[in-house]
Amino acid sequence: MERRNLLSASKGWAVLGASVLAYEILCPEGELLSEGVDRALERHPTLTRLAIGATALHLLNMLPEQYDPFHRLSKVIGK
Repeated sequence: MERRNLLSASKGWAVLGASVLAYEILCPEGELLSEGVDRALERHPTLTRLAIGATALHLLNMLPEQYDPFHRLSKVIGK
């Protein structure tokens, strides 16, 4: 039987999903995450789109490691 890591990706996604759902239910009026992105797009449209695009490309494994900011950050932090 395979031993599962305490911090498995499946548990991470479950925690992330539950956290987003809880926030969306409990947040004040006008503070949905998507509304925050709308405000970010108004202030910093290019940076916001780059951040969202980089995140999507990272999750889809479509960035070479040397260009993946999440991979590079994990190397700097020491993972």
